[in-house]
Parts: sequence; structure tokens; C-alpha cells
Amino acid sequence: MFNSRIFFSFPALLLLVFLTLFAGGCSDKEDTAQGGRPVPVRTAAVTVDDVQQTLAVIGHVEPSASVSVASQVNGQLLEVLVKPGHYVKAGQILFRLDRRALEASLKQAEAMLARDNAQLRRARQDLARYKALADRNYTSRQQYEQSLSEVESLEAVIAEDTAIIDSAKVELGHTEISAPLSGRVGEILLDPGNIVKAGDMRLLLINTISPAKVSFSVPEKHLPELNRRMRQGKVEVRVLPEGDVGAPASGALSSIDNAVDRDTGSISMQAAFPNTDERLWPGQFVRVYIVMEAVPDARIIPFRAALEGMTGQYVYVVDSEHRVMPRPVKSYLIGNNRLQISDGLDAGEIVVTDGQLNLYPGAKVEIVSGDLPPRPPAPPDTDQDKGPALQTPGIGGIGLDAPPSLQPLEAVQSGQPDKS
Repeated sequence: MFNSRIFFSFPALLLLVFLTLFAGGCSDKEDTAQGGRPVPVRTAAVTVDDVQQTLAVIGHVEPSASVSVASQVNGQLLEVLVKPGHYVKAGQILFRLDRRALEASLKQAEAMLARDNAQLRRARQDLARYKALADRNYTSRQQYEQSLSEVESLEAVIAEDTAIIDSAKVELGHTEISAPLSGRVGEILLDPGNIVKAGDMRLLLINTISPAKVSFSVPEKHLPELNRRMRQGKVEVRVLPEGDVGAPASGALSSIDNAVDRDTGSISMQAAFPNTDERLWPGQFVRVYIVMEAVPDARIIPFRAALEGMTGQYVYVVDSEHRVMPRPVKSYLIGNNRLQISDGLDAGEIVVTDGQLNLYPGAKVEIVSGDLPPRPPAPPDTDQDKGPALQTPGIGGIGLDAPPSLQPLEAVQSGQPDKS
């Protein structure tokens, strides 16, 4: 009897081991069929805060004023009194030309004026004599009128001489070329010794950098709101130059073009900036952020959570079972590498911020850092519905049902006789 009990216990144990291995194999196959090992990701929760919407575009910096400096007279360039890249003030002398020829012309005009003044004095004296004789009928009226005409002609010649002298003085003043406005000097295109002609060649370019302007274009769908806000007051615009890690420079929208570009569907705008620190440089590309209206209780996610797809932006949302699904969203950039979500997400949902490359719909993920999704609800307790559990004899405390003729393994190993 003792041997038969042991003989029936071993097959039961083997059956238990087989069932355990089979169940584990099925579980592994099920996990493999659902995607294999979980993908490691980082996550963040959708938060709520009051934010200021911004419209982000690309623009370029322009000087508030730009003047091309050229000579207004002919002559030889004698001196260059400025260096490239230096700051100049309005009225500062930049170049000097040879003025000897113009000085000679001025002296010639002054001599002609002196000669004509002498002739005019004599003509006036003759006119006075002829007038007295004509009043007494000692000379003809024709002689008097001829003397009067000569005086008037000389007066016109003297006016012409005066104009020539004024013009010569102006040209003589142009031999010193001064800055018409304050700003930064560009490249100097001629060296001393060259012959310059009036208006023939630019000598240098002066750009007024402080203040500065930024030109950019925005989609026409934003035009009504920007027009309305400009009528109400100041529209803030922030710019950040490429490669600049500091805080954005702040300015204001100054002008909106009078027509929308039909080819691109956008409209050109300009913003003015004080630029006292000269961070903005003409020709430089900058990131432009137009501050739109404030949004209370806005839903916010990190910028890196959003991806670009064929139909627009989307994010991966993690559910309570740590599986992800893509979801389309609409967003606005609000600065500090954050996005304000206008549609597609609710507060508290968990989105993937890093590791999206290996994800696909339904993929299992392992959150290595970040916020965790809520745990799934616990299944309902159904033990009371099932009634009391059945008590069956077990083999070695395992609980596997045994034939009625077998006693528990503990009893067999203790050597107790069968009382049946």
C-alpha cells in the first residue's frame, strides 16, 4: 500500500510541471505577439496654466535708416577720415577732396561780380543825367529809355553772378563729405588718390542699427486678429537671433503691408526695436514671436512631445496599461520650449517626450523617467458570488485533486498506516 501511494504521486507532480511550463510558454508567445519587449520612453503629464499665445515665424533684421554716401562734386580724394565698421555721428566729416579747382572757380565768380557792380554804378549815374536832361527836353526820350534798359540788364547780370558765387560755395563745401545720419559705417570702397565723379560711385554705406526693424510674413488667417489688436493698442513682438541663447529682444509691431501676397497667401509686416545693445544686425535671420491673446487654463506639453506627420502634428499618449496610441493635436508655441494645446489632449494625460522613434500604435512602453499614467481599476470581488470554495485533498499541499484511494503525501512519508 505504501509503494502504490508513491507511484501515483509522481505522475501527478509531472503533470503539474507540464501544465506550468505550457502556461508560461503561452504567456511568452502572447507577449511576443503584442510587440515583444517594452520600449523605454520618457513622459510628461499635460499641465494646466495661464499662458500667452505666440505666433512663431522667421524674419530678418533691417536698419531703421540706410544711406549710400557718394561725392557730389568731381575731384581727387585726398583723405579718408573713418574706418570700416566704426560708429559715426550725423555731421561727422568722412572724406576730403581736392578743393583748389573749386576755390579758383569761386574767385572767378567773385571777380565777375565786382566788374558787373562797377558797370552798374556807372550805368546808374548815366541814367540820372539822362533823366535830368530829358525832363528839360535837352535830350531825346529814347536816350533816357536806353540808359534805363542798360541799368536793368546789369542788375540781372549781378543777380546771376551772385547765384554763381552761391553755387561755387556749395560745391566747395562738398569737398568735405560728412555723414548725413548716425550709424555704422560699412566697407570703404575707394582709397585716397582716386578720382571721384559726382554721383558716379558709392564711397560707403551707413546703416542706423539702433533702432532697428525686423521684417517678416505671417499667414493671412492671422490678419484680422492682428489688425484688430493694432487698432486697440500695442502688439508686442519678440525676436531671438540665430545662435543667441539670451532672452528674446522685445519690440512692437509697427506696420502691416497694404496687400496680401496672392502667390504665398501671406502678408508682410515690420516690427520696431530699440536695439540699444545692438544684438540685432542688419541682414541677420531671427526667430519672431508675435504675442497673441492670453489664454486662461491652457493645456501645456513640452515642445519635444509633438511630432510632425502627413496630416499635421500628433503626440503619443500613454494609457493605464502602458500602451501608446498616436493622437492628432493643434498647438501654439508659447516659449520656454512649451506648446499650448488647443485641441486633442485633456489635462492629466501622459504623453511621450523622448523615445518616439521606436513607437507604433499599441506598443508597450517602459517609463524610465517622467510622469506615470493612472493605474487601471481593480477587478470586482466575485468570491461571494461563487460561494464557499471546494476543499479537495491535495498532494504535498499543492491542491491537485487525487484519486480517493490516495492519501496526502505527508501521511505517506510519515509512515502512518492506512486506517481504512
